[in-house]
Order: sequence, then C-alpha cells, then structure tokens
Amino acid sequence: MVNRKPIDLLAARIKLRHLQIALAVRDAPTAKEVARHANISESAVSKTLAELEERLGFKLFERSGNSRRPTAMGAQVLPVMEALVARARSMAGIIVDVRSGFQGSLRVGVATDMGKLGLAPLIHAFNQAQPGIGLDVQTGGFRAMAELLQQDGLDALVCYDDHTLVSPELGRLRLAPPQPLVVVANARLSPLASRQSVTLHDLHGQPWCKPRPGTMMHAKLADLFLRAELDLPPRGIHVSDLLLTDEFVRSTDYLVMLPVAAALRLTAGLDAVILPIELGAHNPPTIVVWQRAHEWQPPLMRFLDFCRHRLGQEAASGAAAQ
Repeated sequence: MVNRKPIDLLAARIKLRHLQIALAVRDAPTAKEVARHANISESAVSKTLAELEERLGFKLFERSGNSRRPTAMGAQVLPVMEALVARARSMAGIIVDVRSGFQGSLRVGVATDMGKLGLAPLIHAFNQAQPGIGLDVQTGGFRAMAELLQQDGLDALVCYDDHTLVSPELGRLRLAPPQPLVVVANARLSPLASRQSVTLHDLHGQPWCKPRPGTMMHAKLADLFLRAELDLPPRGIHVSDLLLTDEFVRSTDYLVMLPVAAALRLTAGLDAVILPIELGAHNPPTIVVWQRAHEWQPPLMRFLDFCRHRLGQEAASGAAAQ
C-alpha cells in the first residue's frame, strides 16, 4: 500500500508561485528577463527556484554555457507543472466569471399567463447574452410560487402585481403595464362570433373556460358578471393552463377572458375573434420580484440589470415610434 503522507506533505509545500517561476526560467533567456516580467528582483528569482528545488529533492536546471537547460528529472516534471499552471489559470477565470455573474445558475418562477408569454423572448435574449448562466424556469400557481420564493426555492418570480408582494424585504421591477381584458371566441363555432355587439347576458349563456376559483382572473370574471347582477356562467370548465385554454378556443365554442396581448395570439391565425364588448377591466402589471437579501448573487443581479436595460430599450423604441 502506497504511503500517501510524503506525497501530501510535498503537495502542501509546493506553491503556484514556485511553478510559475520555474516555467519562466525555462522559457526566458536570462534570470534578469524573468525578474522583469515577474516584477521581482533577480535574487528573488534565484531564491524561489532554490526553494522549489530543495522541496523537490533534485535540480530542475543545469548550466549550459551562459544559459540553463532542464535536467533529466526537470524535463519530466516541467510539462506537468505547465499543465498545473494552465489549470490554475483556468480555475481563476472560472472564479472571476462566477464572482462577476458570468457563470452560475438562476431559478426563475412564472405565476402568470402574461409572464409565460413575455418571459420566453426575455429568457432567450438573456441566455444569448449570458450563456454561462444556467437557467431553471418553473411554473405554478401564484401562492405556491410566492411561497417558493420566500423559502429560497426561487431566485426571482414573474407574476401579476399583488399587495402581498409589497414589502421592504422584496425588490420589485415592472415588466409589463396593465392590459385591457377581452373576451375571445372561436371564429367558426361560437354563435357570438358574427355579432356586431354583445352584452354580458349574451356571454352568460355561453360555455366558458373559466379561471380556477381563488385566482385573480377568477375574481375579475366574477366581478364582471356581478355588475350585471349575474353569477358566473354555469356552463363550461375550470382551467388554468394557457396552452390548454388556447386549444379549447381553437377547437370548441368555449369563451375565454384574456389580456389583449394573449388574445391577439389567437386572433392572428384567424381561428378566433375578440368579441365586440367593452369589459372595462384590466389585468394588473406584470412584475419580477426577488428577495433583497439575495441581491449579492451575481447571476440574479445580471438578470435584473438585463431586464432594466431591455425595458429601457423598449421605452426608447416606443418613444421613437411616436
């Protein structure tokens, strides 16, 4: 069995500076040149080399006229030293990248349909700009995602603005302003699609993809019909998945209430139409929220800075278009 103790002791006594000087002596024509590049004195070069050779137990170099050349043992270990120095430089580069946020990981939660729509291009652009940051995107209901953020299961959460997120412990950044809510119907199958005008009573008699109870959109739909002294439409299903809702609208006569940006995705393909009724309702702003205690994490700060920069560009583009 190999006794590892002498190996461990030798490894502990050899410093990176030893290896760097030894390689510089190998590659430079004179000790003076080594000293100049290392920004130390010639005596310090000689002392460092002598210290390394004493710890190795053999000479690395021998005199050959006015220059030095590796000894037989030196020729065997110098390439290993070169590989170690290269790996140390690589490690230093990784450390700098991690420290500055160019390397690392980021966990982003999404708890809103508008967040799902807007986050894909944002994440794609961020991933292109910061390829060294691994991204883990998770979706779920607002309460579950907000709790996950509080429990350090997420670094940032994209969601609708909510009073429970107003806290000195939480940072907040608006990603998208409120949008009008509209009702979308299948262009072929819904009996309301060809109407010139539609009332809440007309909507009440149709089948719906209704938001799940307890959600913000469920409350807004209930308030909408309450204004006309109506309960929620009795026909239809409760569904919370955006893609499944899209499929119902494209293939059935179910109605759905959506922010206008989400609705325009469906109407662009002529599968659906926005019904001619003014709801007088808006969804809340879409925000990204994070724990201020975690602002020291470089990947998080790079993501937030990227969001701010992108929002600034969009604002500038909007102003130029006007």
